[in-house]
Amino acid sequence: MTDLIDLSIMSRGEPYLRRQALHIPKAPQIVAERIKKQIVNGNLKEGDSLPAEGKLMEEFGVSRPTIREAFRILEAERLITVSRGARGGATIHAPSPNLIANYALMVLQSEGTTIAEIYEARLAFEPSAVRLVVENSAKIAPAVLREVLESEKLQFGDPVAFAAGVARFHRALVELAGNRPLIHLWAALHDVIERHQALVVSVQRRGGSLEAAMMAAKSGLRSQEKLIQLIEEGETDLAESHWRKHMVRANKVWVTGYETMRILELFRDH
Repeated sequence: MTDLIDLSIMSRGEPYLRRQALHIPKAPQIVAERIKKQIVNGNLKEGDSLPAEGKLMEEFGVSRPTIREAFRILEAERLITVSRGARGGATIHAPSPNLIANYALMVLQSEGTTIAEIYEARLAFEPSAVRLVVENSAKIAPAVLREVLESEKLQFGDPVAFAAGVARFHRALVELAGNRPLIHLWAALHDVIERHQALVVSVQRRGGSLEAAMMAAKSGLRSQEKLIQLIEEGETDLAESHWRKHMVRANKVWVTGYETMRILELFRDH
């Protein structure tokens, strides 16, 4: 298919080939892609074993080194684990959402992303996620969110644990929205949010300003309870509007003084 497209371009006399070098996949890449498609399509599932090398060589019409190089490609993408020896072989792994979050976080760190940008991103999509919660999960969401809220209340005496509980409430909201791209986006932000809020609480504790922060936290708990009620009542517009206002206020509390801090600083010792 690639060759046909390239010939078509050449026949039209277009200058595309002069601007961009062609990439023709090598045999191991082709084999790896075909196996990958079977994993993505669900034909190969978590824990399944690939056929022996000899059978794969026959199936794909390639040499043993080609199969082994294809295995290395799939191992690098964490889609298989290869066991060596007489009883060895390749075991399938389903694509892990953690890979999305981990790689996205690495990119954000390398680009010098700031704390302010992380909270801006959360504000941009989370209120809309609340709308999806009302539309998709109104029957189950109140019970799930109240359970997280009660956990927060129990952790109130431990500021660091409480900050982690607040982050879990936000994560539960996005997961209840049921939108997979949003869920994966939030997963990339979650570790940053949790680490940053623990840092803020730690600084406030050392600086003697923790009491005022915990008063604001109590107000936040009341706001969470109101959101749950609005979801329960099916008030889509009011729930979204309420959560947007809540997050604008919360962002000011968490971000003030940290606007230019890079998220890389949160991971220096990790």
